[in-house]
Amino acid sequence: MSDTIKIGVSACVAGERVRHDRSHRRSAYLTETLARHVEFVPICPEIACGMGIPREPLRQVDCAGEIRLIGYESGLDLTDKMTRWADRVLKGLDKEGVCGFVLRVHSPSCAEHKARIYSTKGLPPRLGPGFFTRMLQARYPLLPVVSSEGLQNAELRENFVRRVFTLHRWRALTAKGTSIGNLVDFHTRHKMLIRAHDLRGYRELGHLLGKSSLDRAETVFHTYGTQLFKSLSLKATPSKNRDVLSHAAGFFKKNLDPEDKLELHAMITAYAKGKVPLLVPVTLLNHYARKFDRPYLTQQYYLNPEPGELKLLNHV
Repeated sequence: MSDTIKIGVSACVAGERVRHDRSHRRSAYLTETLARHVEFVPICPEIACGMGIPREPLRQVDCAGEIRLIGYESGLDLTDKMTRWADRVLKGLDKEGVCGFVLRVHSPSCAEHKARIYSTKGLPPRLGPGFFTRMLQARYPLLPVVSSEGLQNAELRENFVRRVFTLHRWRALTAKGTSIGNLVDFHTRHKMLIRAHDLRGYRELGHLLGKSSLDRAETVFHTYGTQLFKSLSLKATPSKNRDVLSHAAGFFKKNLDPEDKLELHAMITAYAKGKVPLLVPVTLLNHYARKFDRPYLTQQYYLNPEPGELKLLNHV
């Protein structure tokens, strides 16, 4: 398993002039920050399946419940051409090791969820995923995806980064086989992270591992992976993070003097109210975890992400 994290990106947001009018939609965050820590796999579905530059703009049309990809002016139907190409490309994403996808907002081929879908019945257009994105998500429903616009939102950006790095670790784990012992270790290191996204899912995963001896290891791994990425697809809100931070603070209730306890809880409260970033209470918890030798906390990816992950999470 390669140490390099690969991210699929819509080529236009990576700065390539591949749009229908020879323009691009370069994302500064993508090319100047994210690019330092991951390797891009740029894709332009329209170019890749044989359309030229410049070219006629496309639109999605709902034809009796079937989404078709139609030339905006000519009415030429390019659905089958795009489908054949996408079927071929999507089969190779696993081999490529792609751990996420950054998409172009509003694109009829690769928008996350804001592409216009026109009606043949005279109804107003509705919004949905682009044509290629719909096929991508059907084949890989738990793959982390975000639009270049979404990366400007701190919560969405953090969620995407967390999921991408966790998926990379998950693939490294599964590449070693289906050892339940390795899975338990993986789960232990991700407990606080999972709790911050989905408490119910965290409990379900714990229950699954508790009865793992009753099922085949392959079944346990499949069920665990599915639930894990469903849980991580939920946002880690300030309220959820506060609960996890307070849980971690409980490890020091017999060690800290009253003044230090007040300071720690004040920092957690300040974070929950949006007055300080998450890094502040996390740094304080890490300090106490090392000082009082709490290995369970020091090994948590929630508190101690990988270096590249940490830099991206704390990017302003």
